[in-house]
Amino acid sequence: MSGNGSSGSNDMPIYGYRNKGSPKAPKLSQTEFDDDDVGIDNSTEKLHLDTDIAISKDNPHTPLMIQIPAFDNIQTLPTPMTYTPSNSSSTTRSPVNTIHVAKRRRDPAISRKLNDISNLHQQRVISELPPLPLGQSQRIVSLPTVNEEQLPGDSNKLGQKIVGKPHDIKEDSDVLEGYLLPNMDGPYHWRIVREIGAGNFSTVYLYELIDDRISDTNLRYVAVKRIKYPQEMLRGASEDNPSYKDTLSRFESSLTRELSVLQSLNHPCIIKLLGVNDPVFVKRKRPLNDLLAQSPTLPPCNIITSYCSGGDLLAAAMQFAGKLDNWLIQRIFSEVTLAVKYLHENDVIHRDLKLENILLKYPIEYIIREGNNASLWNQNIIELADFGLCKKIEPDEMCTARCGSEDYVSPEILMGVPYDGKLSDTWALGVILYALLEDRLPFDPPPNAMARQRNRSTSHRIARFEWKWNKMNDIESDAKEIVTNSLTRKSSRWNIEQIYESKYVQEIISNLNINLN
Repeated sequence: MSGNGSSGSNDMPIYGYRNKGSPKAPKLSQTEFDDDDVGIDNSTEKLHLDTDIAISKDNPHTPLMIQIPAFDNIQTLPTPMTYTPSNSSSTTRSPVNTIHVAKRRRDPAISRKLNDISNLHQQRVISELPPLPLGQSQRIVSLPTVNEEQLPGDSNKLGQKIVGKPHDIKEDSDVLEGYLLPNMDGPYHWRIVREIGAGNFSTVYLYELIDDRISDTNLRYVAVKRIKYPQEMLRGASEDNPSYKDTLSRFESSLTRELSVLQSLNHPCIIKLLGVNDPVFVKRKRPLNDLLAQSPTLPPCNIITSYCSGGDLLAAAMQFAGKLDNWLIQRIFSEVTLAVKYLHENDVIHRDLKLENILLKYPIEYIIREGNNASLWNQNIIELADFGLCKKIEPDEMCTARCGSEDYVSPEILMGVPYDGKLSDTWALGVILYALLEDRLPFDPPPNAMARQRNRSTSHRIARFEWKWNKMNDIESDAKEIVTNSLTRKSSRWNIEQIYESKYVQEIISNLNINLN
């Protein structure tokens, strides 16, 4: 997201603020699940769980403790950090708990069978945001599993010593050498302006063109995401670092999948992949292995994308403390719907739709000022970003990788059952629209909630579809129909076509004159 930073009111009861130097919005760890590990009949919300259940004879309403299977070999991979304004005052939280769902059991004798395991501790990353002060949100990134994207065996042997080296902007030249898609023309040159975002696995910089051979004004300013390698890779490959090979494979799989998908996309409301610092990253199936075969040093990876000067939507919502005009909310959501519709029509799922990943092409003040100007209706005002968890799927393919930002994930992802990636995306769209309308996330503790309600985790509320209208309760709006039909069980959840055909979205689409071809 852009360097267009802005600060919001600290008493705004809304989601956390992700940007340079601040914790990131919660991201679930990612694993693969066998179909028979956990089952859910979503049509009735009845859970069938092979998990630890502690039952008390004296209390038939004792909690059911759901424990998602853990996998020791899961490593973390980079999820692209979109550039977001910074907030250095925020601190990192570590919300690690289990989910407790109160549920009646007819057969208390089951407790005797499970007593030995009911108290086992199993780590579970969840988001407990009761709601936090602005700027205090956390994002936990994870690596897509190898099973999602099978690749040939690594060319580097564990016995071969490969020493990783972190590439920091301070030790490199301020001038970026890049090659432009689609033909890898170049190299061309840009000079660094400033850092505009940072995450666990990437730092994003704003660069300005210094090459007079390029006349395209869209290339004057670009956002460059510099990849930061995981520690397992920086330590190098050796017998003392057995996870190196697996981490490299996962990292490379995620990186190449993201670049491949971005190359295939062409929509005004989706961020543009403009180029890279080395053609190998887009021309080879195993770019890291190929480059490491030439040199023992981990190669710098700089991804050149379009730059949006307005920053991210979360920052804009915070800046206006929930007072964004309804027409603007409707316009932004309609453009996001267009972007997701394009993805789904091309069998691409995003899996990380959220306010932070919606970029504004222009500063929010400019958009509001020019709202009635015809020129603003002849172009898009948002770009959807952060495709680190995206996936190209087969028609009707069910996904098993447990990933996403927890405030936005659907119950089926949370429960670790196979899920429809497209319907999980539309669930996230419902969360986004609710947040813009209500100035809070739907599964945060409700205003004036009792202590017992506040102690429930976000995961608990999502699993129980526990949300309601507050500010919008007595207001008639076509937007509420979309939210109601998105934040519901998968069997009745709207798909993207139904959201697109809704009156709320069509009112905007019919007046837009942007080229979607």
